[in-house]
Amino acid sequence: MTDSLPDFDAIYAGRADTEWIDQVPWNIGEPQPAIAALIDAGRVSGEVLDAGCGVGETALYLAARGHSVVGLDLSPTAIDQARRAAEERGLTAEFAVADVTSFTGYDGRFATVIDSTLFHSIPVASRSPYLGAIAKASASGAVLHVLVFTKELGFPEGEGPNTVDEPELRAAVEEHWSVESVVPSSVEAILPPTIAASAPRDGRGRVQLPAFLLTARRKD
Repeated sequence: MTDSLPDFDAIYAGRADTEWIDQVPWNIGEPQPAIAALIDAGRVSGEVLDAGCGVGETALYLAARGHSVVGLDLSPTAIDQARRAAEERGLTAEFAVADVTSFTGYDGRFATVIDSTLFHSIPVASRSPYLGAIAKASASGAVLHVLVFTKELGFPEGEGPNTVDEPELRAAVEEHWSVESVVPSSVEAILPPTIAASAPRDGRGRVQLPAFLLTARRKD
């Protein structure tokens, strides 16, 4: 497990000291398919918080379908890119730079919270403050959807994202939310053939990495 955040702003700005990628792997030009499927199935309602929104693809997908949505991210570069994309596409969505573990000003506002690959990107010690902060920002009966890497990803100890097994994920979320389901899923990423060479790929060559999709409801 890692106890510090990568410099995500440097990654989004193309300043990251990484020799193995030439673009942000999780920027696939659309929402993660698992999240898009939830939206298309009508499992997202009311005003939506896109927690750790990055460049805003999930938020803009929601906005295009008539949802009121707020995207929060720690990276000013990512938020700037999200705002530009909204303007270019003629869509209305609110984006703001914020620390999702301690943000304020949205108490009781959201009916749905979407966490698309944020959970494994924050330090383990930040999980409880984060889950508490989004619960505080949520309305009674709000639903949380989390797409998160599993330990099957196989990063060496102390490197990479803070992956989870199912008991660990459930225990963390249950502190602030009532878990309704955890199902196997995948995160799609753009990686060169030399990285994750044995992982399956979709029809567009994107790597499909093991994940869980959790759904929970706010404890009232």
